[in-house]
Amino acid sequence: MTTVTDVAPTAPAKHRAEVATSLPPARGQSFLKLVALELRKSVDTRSGRVLIAAILLLAVAAITWQLTHLPQGTVGFEGFLGAASAGPMLILPVIGVMAMTSEWTQRTALTTFTLSPRRVRVQLAKFVSAVVLSAVVTTGVVLLAFAGTALAGATSGRGTSYAGLGGQLAGGYLTVALNVVMGAAFGAVIAQTAVAILVYFIAPTAWSLAGPALFKDNANWLDVFGALGRIAERDLHGMVPETLTAVGVWIVLPTVVGLWASSRREVK
Repeated sequence: MTTVTDVAPTAPAKHRAEVATSLPPARGQSFLKLVALELRKSVDTRSGRVLIAAILLLAVAAITWQLTHLPQGTVGFEGFLGAASAGPMLILPVIGVMAMTSEWTQRTALTTFTLSPRRVRVQLAKFVSAVVLSAVVTTGVVLLAFAGTALAGATSGRGTSYAGLGGQLAGGYLTVALNVVMGAAFGAVIAQTAVAILVYFIAPTAWSLAGPALFKDNANWLDVFGALGRIAERDLHGMVPETLTAVGVWIVLPTVVGLWASSRREVK
């Protein structure tokens, strides 16, 4: 009797090994690519585009109002910049909130973290993309303010002034970045867009209103709006410890807690 040896199962195994060794090694995504992907996700959604459009429309409306209510004397860029940025400064942090909560509210976290398992890198890329996008939108607002100033000077014949331009822009961009990081930090901690936006607006405002009544001047240690205002003015008024403490409590601490929470949150 002849014994037949079945060798069929070994062939596929050998074939699979050969294919596996012939494939190139998988390469991880670079941090810059993650930032670019997060930027694209922020502007690809209808809510993101509507938010950016609303910010720019608010700036246009404010500049239009400023053009019809020119003060006496030389037309100053500072007045147009302040008017154009008042509304956007309130809304820009929502960009940060939405960047951090979109994966959880739209239920895309499973896909995102399957393709990029290192969650902290992804979350840091979201922080960076939110700051970059807010800087781009702020640049649009600044250009509108330049156009409004030039138009006012040309139509009124009073001349224009751009005194302190560098300091104004530096303070404005830094304040916007801190505000957006603060919004992103709240979004990372809470992970629900509506709730995070609500807490972002209510919690610091409640402290700025109730703190002085309860703690007098000591409330400045946790008044983040006062701290950001001093940073925007490029003058800390001798309140460096208070400013740093407020920024640390309202921005740095939520950022650290948000990164920690995001890295351990259950993905569904």
